[in-house]
Amino acid sequence: MENAFGPLDNIDCWLEKLEDLIDLNHVARTRELQRRCFAFEPVEHIPTVIEYPVGDEWPEFGFRDIYADPSRMLLSELRSVYAGAKLQDDRLYGIRANYGTGIIASMFGCEVVVLDHSLPRALPVSEERVREVMAGGVPDVRAGLVGRALDTVAFYREALAPYPKLSAAVGSQMLDIQGPFDNATLIWGERALYAFYDEPESLARLMELVVEATLMVVQEHRRIDRQAIDEHDGWWNGLGGLCVREDACVMLSRDQYKDFVKPHDARLLSQLGGWVHFCGKGHQWLEDVLSLPGARGVNISQGEFYDLAQVYKACEAARVAVVGWTQPLTPDLRDRIRTGFSRVAYAESYDAACRMKERLYERGHVDGD
Repeated sequence: MENAFGPLDNIDCWLEKLEDLIDLNHVARTRELQRRCFAFEPVEHIPTVIEYPVGDEWPEFGFRDIYADPSRMLLSELRSVYAGAKLQDDRLYGIRANYGTGIIASMFGCEVVVLDHSLPRALPVSEERVREVMAGGVPDVRAGLVGRALDTVAFYREALAPYPKLSAAVGSQMLDIQGPFDNATLIWGERALYAFYDEPESLARLMELVVEATLMVVQEHRRIDRQAIDEHDGWWNGLGGLCVREDACVMLSRDQYKDFVKPHDARLLSQLGGWVHFCGKGHQWLEDVLSLPGARGVNISQGEFYDLAQVYKACEAARVAVVGWTQPLTPDLRDRIRTGFSRVAYAESYDAACRMKERLYERGHVDGD
């Protein structure tokens, strides 16, 4: 079998192994569990991904390896699918062309640097290039890394095509598009922060171009993978839509987010639906995120900074699910939170993960002795 990267070699044995492991009935039940939970309907238990060490049961590669070889990237992406299919926890299955956080930024001229132990990152462009970007239009849809990433998307679907269960169960997760302001900081660097005061019109123009480019890339991605336009896939595919990442916004005040960034987030989510992710402390503008049109969920990756009771109360009122919470829940919160919520938990071994899953089914939450 040939593709844009050459012959598909040395992966069939792994794909066959995973094909035999996939249970489509379990996938259908999980999809329905997530759908009901994220709609704040009653569920038997909180959807929970239980991470555990896979070891040498499945290939593992460094970032430089997967960046250079789409076959290795495919196997790396399927590692989580293997873990979930073996345990049969509450994750849904998705794989993405994992070229890091600078994919959209690379369209505007950012160089992407490949690192050993973390995702590739984009370097800001020169001031002269920023001016050219703002004066110009939206780049070609295959500019920068995007063409390579889209070829990888096509490669994935071709590689899975001979395997009926994998083709049906493993979705095509959207590229890491980041978010309008995150991309602005990648392209413009720290100068994007000064622009709130010195050049607000230029900052708005840059984010506008990022949104236009993102929408164009999403459309082309879905043309290639033939998935629904609002299908995010991955662990929380039951939520659907884009994952808009706004980590850089934790540096902003509520007024800065509301007046400058929110309109651009709203353009993405109002058209495609989805959810917002951020690391760090975003208390000041969380309420504004919950009111975004099309927002279905919020993923707060550092829950230790938050009062979950307050967060859940606000999210419940807005009917916006709390997605992928990683911190343990106290007994009072386990009684209070029974839907509109999902968890990621960690076990030291496969056997420990199985025991954790049993507790989840018995009590509705994975937490507790």
